[in-house]
Amino acid sequence: MAYGSSIFRCRGWLMRNSTAPSSTRLLSPWALLLIAALLGALLVLTYTDEDALLPDDRQPDAVSINYAELLLQAHPENMSLRLKLIEQLIELGDLPRARSHVYLLPESEAGIVRFLRAELAVLEAQTAPESMTLQARTALKDQLRAVDRDSISTEELIRYAAYALSLTDPGLAAQAYRDLAVRDETRRDSWLNEAARAHLGAGETSAAAELFIEQLSDAETTADRRRYLHQAFSALLSADRSEQAAELVHRHLSLMNAEDGALFSAAVQAGIGTRRYDLVTDTIASWRTLQPDDLGALNAEFGLHLAAGELEQAWAVGQRLAAVEPPVAGQLKQLALLGEWTGHTTAALNFWLRLIQLEDTPAVREHAWRLAAQLYDFDNTIALLADTGARRQLLDAELDALVFSHSERGTPEQAEQWLRGYLRVHPSHQLAWMRLQQILEQTQQLSAEAELWADIEGRFGLSIVQRVDWAEANWQLFDPQAAWQVLNAIDADSVTDQGYWRLRGELAWELERDEEALESYLRLEASGVKADSTTEERLISLYEHSAPDRALDVLIVSWKRTRTPASLSRAIQMAMQLGDMVRLDALVREGRLLPDSDSISALWSARAMQAAEVGDSKGAERLYLEALARFPETGEFRPQLLWHYIDQGQREPLAPLLRQWQNLALKRSALWLPFASANLLLNRNDQALRWFDLYLELNPDDSLVQAGYADALESAGYSDRALRLRRHMLRTIEMPMRGADVAQYQTYLRLMSASGAGAAAGELALRWRDGSRPMLQLWFDQFSEQLDVLNQSSLKGQWLAWARRNGLKISRYAELQEALQTQNRQALERLLAQDGLDPAQRVEALQRLGANSQAMAEALAALSSEQPVVVRQQLLRQALALQERNPQGIQVGMRQQDFGSLKLQGPTVLVARQLDHDWHASLSLAQMEYSGSGLYQARPGIEQSAELELTRTLDNGSLGVAVDSSSHDEGDRFGFGLSRGLQLTSKDALVFRADWQRQAEDSGLLRALGQRDGVGISGTHGISARDQLSWSLTHQRYSMLDGEAVGSGQQANLELSHAVFFEGPAWTLRSGLSYAKYRLKNNELPDETEDDVSEFMSTPADLLQERFGQLYVGSTWRRGFPGALNRGTAQFSWLLDVLAGWQWTEQQANYAITTGVGMRVLGDDELAFTFGYQSAPRNGDGEPGGTLGVTYSARFGR
Repeated sequence: MAYGSSIFRCRGWLMRNSTAPSSTRLLSPWALLLIAALLGALLVLTYTDEDALLPDDRQPDAVSINYAELLLQAHPENMSLRLKLIEQLIELGDLPRARSHVYLLPESEAGIVRFLRAELAVLEAQTAPESMTLQARTALKDQLRAVDRDSISTEELIRYAAYALSLTDPGLAAQAYRDLAVRDETRRDSWLNEAARAHLGAGETSAAAELFIEQLSDAETTADRRRYLHQAFSALLSADRSEQAAELVHRHLSLMNAEDGALFSAAVQAGIGTRRYDLVTDTIASWRTLQPDDLGALNAEFGLHLAAGELEQAWAVGQRLAAVEPPVAGQLKQLALLGEWTGHTTAALNFWLRLIQLEDTPAVREHAWRLAAQLYDFDNTIALLADTGARRQLLDAELDALVFSHSERGTPEQAEQWLRGYLRVHPSHQLAWMRLQQILEQTQQLSAEAELWADIEGRFGLSIVQRVDWAEANWQLFDPQAAWQVLNAIDADSVTDQGYWRLRGELAWELERDEEALESYLRLEASGVKADSTTEERLISLYEHSAPDRALDVLIVSWKRTRTPASLSRAIQMAMQLGDMVRLDALVREGRLLPDSDSISALWSARAMQAAEVGDSKGAERLYLEALARFPETGEFRPQLLWHYIDQGQREPLAPLLRQWQNLALKRSALWLPFASANLLLNRNDQALRWFDLYLELNPDDSLVQAGYADALESAGYSDRALRLRRHMLRTIEMPMRGADVAQYQTYLRLMSASGAGAAAGELALRWRDGSRPMLQLWFDQFSEQLDVLNQSSLKGQWLAWARRNGLKISRYAELQEALQTQNRQALERLLAQDGLDPAQRVEALQRLGANSQAMAEALAALSSEQPVVVRQQLLRQALALQERNPQGIQVGMRQQDFGSLKLQGPTVLVARQLDHDWHASLSLAQMEYSGSGLYQARPGIEQSAELELTRTLDNGSLGVAVDSSSHDEGDRFGFGLSRGLQLTSKDALVFRADWQRQAEDSGLLRALGQRDGVGISGTHGISARDQLSWSLTHQRYSMLDGEAVGSGQQANLELSHAVFFEGPAWTLRSGLSYAKYRLKNNELPDETEDDVSEFMSTPADLLQERFGQLYVGSTWRRGFPGALNRGTAQFSWLLDVLAGWQWTEQQANYAITTGVGMRVLGDDELAFTFGYQSAPRNGDGEPGGTLGVTYSARFGR
């Protein structure tokens, strides 16, 4: 119909555009009829139905699309037509029209609808690539996966797979292709190939491999099977299924030919990688069968053996490989390593050397020279390393290997030459310098080595060990000074290297640098190095003077190491010299364990010294005598026995020994000094000087003996010569700060002290103190002596305690002094029981123990010309003091005493006697006449008085009992007194007194008419040797002779005295105060006189001053005590005492003068005159007073 309308439109167009005239007829009606008939027949022949308008397989166009739509309008239920139309619209790209038709599909076509919608969505997305985001792509993939592939046609499934690929979803495409392979049997292989490729694209190599294996099984031709084998193998490898790949090839080895070398190689690698060596073996065997000369097969077999650990087989195959053709660098390296692993190291080295020619890398060259060194192939080692050194600076290990190779090869000269050339190129390589030094040292080129050390120091500096090596090189060149300079060029304080200190000590010893040598050996000892015998001897020699205590340490170590009598004797002698009793005791104990200990003379000396040290002088004497009997010819124990007696002060045994050994002493110089000292102790000064002269003729430079000689001169009365000698010695002796003998130090200090430089001697001893016990002892002795000089006895006790804690020796004099100061009776008794105290010291100890009688007896017995002058003088002073304390004799005299307004005078008699060891009695008698205006109406007349006093000496003081009486015209008096003295310390004493009806001395009138009762305490305290504090406190009660009370009160006195000189004459300064306050009765005293006309009546104030206070200072010069019962000075004595004071209660000054003189008459008797004056005596009514007396004294006994 459409076709006919087209014809009519064409005809009309022809007619409208025709140029012919309208009236012309071209055809006749019949003609027209014929034409119409023909046309009708033609239409009948050409007519078809509407199926001709349906879409076909040809390329669609707009006309076909329009016809299809017209047909759909006529038949809307025709689903196949609509689907065909949708496909054509999609093919034409008219996607919106296609989508509109998709919407018209019924629900029964849901499967195809999903597909079409997904297809349209994909196509629309492809037309707009910019909209294809990751999210959109994912949505499209999900839409495709939602399609039921079973519900779409094959063609649609093909498109479905294409769309999945376009969306990069090869996995989905592979599934579609698998479905196509099932549907389309004719193209199954093709679809499976596509599916496999899609699987590969999706990374699903295992699935692809399975498809290839399936095709391999189904393939009919060999070519296809070989192709599928290759593809399946590659897929399995890609799926990391190497073992299955190797098995696949192994199952199909029959399919492979000579052209499959790559597949063979890959299969071998896969089998080796999965350790399926059985498969690999068959595969290689097949490969070798197909290609016998293929190097790949041989390499594969080589790799198989390597992988299987069959190194020997691999080495054999490798050798064949190397023989077939020159191996490349990698093969050479592999063969070289394999040769090392299989023990073919020489062949391996050759491979390494060939590899260096092809690939000269640092790693290869290093491996090669190290292997050559291990094989002791020194030529190749040297060649390789020398070539390396020509290119760059060698590493330290490389340099060491090269030098070692030269050394082992025996070519040190070539090594030296090479090193010198190398150092010209690489001067900064320190190890090369050191190896050159070692070569020079080994080849004994000492001069060149020393020069080289100097170069090394300038370039790099030196370590301690290197400096030691340099110094040793110089010492081997017999240049110790240069070696010392090398070692001494650095600060040695921080050095801890033992070799340094050992060499430094040896050099210092060689160069006679004792301090440096000692320091070096000490540092070695501190680092834990045990000294050998040579070092011990050197240490002993060095320590002997500078630190003898350390020398003893070394000797003890030597004794413990050698256990010989000689080493024991040396150690004992040093311990004895140092007085180190602790270590001496240990040495003696160890030495007595020796089987022949009785034959070691040093042990006898040590045992005797031990006994003397603990105070067993008798035991020490016994040991010396026994040793003298055992060793009569040694001459060692005679001087020791003499020195023992001298040290102990035992004079009795000395005299016979001196006579017995007189002739022997002339022949043996060892006896000269003990003979001189013994004679000096026996006060045989002239003989002592002769022995000193004998010794000094032989040893004129012995300063110790010269000091003793000066002491002997002084003892002999040649004080001026002694002083000159000491001063000369001080000028000539040069004492070093370190290193001298202890005795020399001690002698020098004694010389300084004797010359009046005691303080300087103390400072010098302090500077000499080096920490050793002997020097500490020396300083302590000097310091103790200085404390005595300064009268610091209070400090000395503390220092003695410190000395005991530190194990220092304390002299007997210091022990005695301490015991006296502390009133230590046990110590005094112990010292008395021991020998060693001189007579003066014994007398002092006996006095402190309260044995005054025994002390006096020993003092008198020891007073002889045999005693040294100093001891004799001390004994004399002690005897005089004892005599003054307990005098014995009789004294008669006349005495006048003026109290100001009252005087009394008359004769006196005093008798005193020691009754026994402890009791002393004193009786005083007097007949005195009273006179003066101060008596008022009283007329006492002549007074008869007597006083008896008994004193008992006790351990810690004394006890006194006194009885006195007086009688005159005014009345009688009988009194009693008791006193107890306590000696608290050597400087402190207290006295307690109690009196009843004793005579009162407070005023003249009170003395005549009154009496006193009282209790009191007084004390004296020695502040120092020169200063003393005295005080007293008393409570007194005064009454008349008939008992009428006068008053009562207290008195206090305080006085501080200072002794300027102790004798020649003695001079004492004093100051103090006196204060008294009394409560007087207010009544008038009864007047018992018969003079009624008298208008004066006595009152308490007339007898006793209510209040008295005075401050005073005074000075006393005296020589002895004139008027004492026993005279204490020779020829004459005198006294001058002055006092000045201020009586603040009376507001007046007071002064007093007392003087006297005594002279020797008729043997030991004394006639003395005394005089005293006081400007304002107490209760003297303002008038001066005083005393005047004359006495005659005669002593009892000696």
